[in-house]
Amino acid sequence: MSLGIPQDFRRYLTGKGTSVIGEGESEHQSIHLRALLIGAFLSFFLGVAANYADIIIRGSYLSLHFSTTGAILLLLVLVGGLNILFKLTIGRLWLAIALFVLVAVSYAANYAPFDDMLAYSPGVLFGSFMVGVLALNIVLIAMGKTLALNRSELIVVYVMLMVVSSLATSLCEALLPAISGMFYYADPSNNWAETLFPHLPTDLVVNDGNHNQLFFEGFPGPDHSVPYGIWFRPLMVWSVFLLALYLTMICIPVIVRRQWVEHERLAYPLVQMPQAMMWDEREEVVVNPFFRSGAMWIGAALPFIVGSLNGLNNYLGGFPTITTGWYIPLPGHQSLNMFISFTVMGFSYLISPTIAAGVWGFVLLSKLEKMLFVFHSGPTPDQWVWTVGVSELMSYQGLGALLVFVGSGLWMAREHLTQVVRKALWMESDLSDDDEIMSYRAAVFGLLGGAVVMVLWFWYLGTPLWAGFTFVGLALVIYYAVTRIVAEAGIAIVLAPLSAPDFMIFGLGSKLLGSTSIANFAFTYPVAADVRVFLMGVVANGLKLIEGMDTRSRRLVFWAIVVAVFFGLFGATWAILEMTYRGGGNNADRWFFLHYPKIIYMTTVTTLEPAGVYWKGIGFVGIGAIAMTIFTWMKSRFMWWPLHPIGFPIMATRVTDQIWFSVMLAWLIKVMVLKYGGTPLFRRSRHFFLGMILGSVSVSGLWLVIDFFTGQVGNHVMRDL
Repeated sequence: MSLGIPQDFRRYLTGKGTSVIGEGESEHQSIHLRALLIGAFLSFFLGVAANYADIIIRGSYLSLHFSTTGAILLLLVLVGGLNILFKLTIGRLWLAIALFVLVAVSYAANYAPFDDMLAYSPGVLFGSFMVGVLALNIVLIAMGKTLALNRSELIVVYVMLMVVSSLATSLCEALLPAISGMFYYADPSNNWAETLFPHLPTDLVVNDGNHNQLFFEGFPGPDHSVPYGIWFRPLMVWSVFLLALYLTMICIPVIVRRQWVEHERLAYPLVQMPQAMMWDEREEVVVNPFFRSGAMWIGAALPFIVGSLNGLNNYLGGFPTITTGWYIPLPGHQSLNMFISFTVMGFSYLISPTIAAGVWGFVLLSKLEKMLFVFHSGPTPDQWVWTVGVSELMSYQGLGALLVFVGSGLWMAREHLTQVVRKALWMESDLSDDDEIMSYRAAVFGLLGGAVVMVLWFWYLGTPLWAGFTFVGLALVIYYAVTRIVAEAGIAIVLAPLSAPDFMIFGLGSKLLGSTSIANFAFTYPVAADVRVFLMGVVANGLKLIEGMDTRSRRLVFWAIVVAVFFGLFGATWAILEMTYRGGGNNADRWFFLHYPKIIYMTTVTTLEPAGVYWKGIGFVGIGAIAMTIFTWMKSRFMWWPLHPIGFPIMATRVTDQIWFSVMLAWLIKVMVLKYGGTPLFRRSRHFFLGMILGSVSVSGLWLVIDFFTGQVGNHVMRDL
């Protein structure tokens, strides 16, 4: 009789997030300099390409949600393209030289005489990258080495790309118009010069002395020079806050990783598809086994056909299109929105049916609550806070639920957190941090240091210390809660029910905060309000992936994240400035360059009027907290309780209202599969839904490439929720 862990149970443990007992170190692979070099360039490239896709092509987003479309696309290029080429050239110097010559000649033929090349063009950047890596591959092949990335290196590169996905669009493309647009959009009708300008945090805004006209309208002729000087000081001041915030966003996932991955065994659905691509990547296997799955290709074909038909119809007209969205009107100015998102369906199939039922079930309950609010107070809310359009009281209710959600999670993790603190304070602890990307001591003090810097940053701008402390603490709690929801429920498109700046501005009021604090907090909207993806969430997902790495290499991941932050921020900021001064921000995404800035300024002007604490909203924070406590208790006490409480805090947000139908479809299919086919059928069907994710991402990327070469704009082939 042989003793050991059964293979089925071994696969189960691996999928749930625990390192398999007895797994040999021989299967782990080291990280080389090649991974950091490739990751650094691709981080810069994604920062540029994501904004090019939105500003110039105006097509599908590459980096707006936790689905991290751009990161998955580049991973697909690496695993399904470059790695195959590099493996084929191992021991074949002649083939490596032939590939280099072919690519170099094509590059030269396309861009010669090289005097009309746009430095921020994704084609120029990626073409230059291909010439460079193929040249480097020749050198390595001649030395008996290879440029093919192993599993550990692919993990590092993918984590870096996820990091860039969290800031390229949702931060940079929102922040630059927000800190410059008040001068451009000010006119006698809004009277901002008298009401808004005196309260502006001057260290945070950009003013070229000409209403920032060139940024929004572009230079009149082909020759231009971006005035980087006027942007330098505001961006440096912002960078102090952002780097402190990002430090805390790296430290918090490190502190809770072991609790979430090994103790609670969260599912981490958003990384299961890239994990499946990277897990079996080996030098001796040319084509990754993931691409040999027939179920995966069938799943990928569905969104690919739908997206391609939409793309062909946008180009040529007359092609049939498949409807993926329906509306059913409801009383009280409500509607039942039923949208099919293949990406959301794919991720939702990977979560437990209980969690999925909690998401879509609470959305349907929120419809009833919204109707009650409309019948009682009318269709117009008293406060125009983010995420919930019917009544701001539902936002405050969601915030209360979110606070209980965080509190209950921290209570469950109290033993682990106690050991982390003991480890950080040089006391005896049962924990070892050798397998983390940074020590627990560095993580704890990094969290405290980053929070202190952010509080002092607000104080430097004129905000009272207590207000800065409240804002920073609340913002980190909200980030933490959404990160937990993403890790456990796999919701790629999610928003918090109430943002930290909204709570400070509307909830506490100008009488308590003062006009300076109101203006300062309003300018944090790009960082803390309509943020659909952020660093803490992607880092938490990335820390799930490091199980495929040996413990000695994991500390390099921290520095890879730091490199990605700097290259991503630099690439995105540089590209946005170059593109807007050349073509004008008015010709780019109207949400980021028109509507978003105006919302920030109008919010500031409106809330400067004397207003006290919004006690009704504070009361609904308590109501939400009590309701969440009851739902949590019901779920833990009664097995028959059908709704997981994770759906309650986010049930009323606009984006959850749009994804619930896709979550419900995935839930229904999974329930049927488990009931009639059991675990074996679920395991086989899993690749079908992983394929749906890959197909949705791939068709978006393919049509962006086609649009790049043809010059087509506004070609959204898949629904951008």
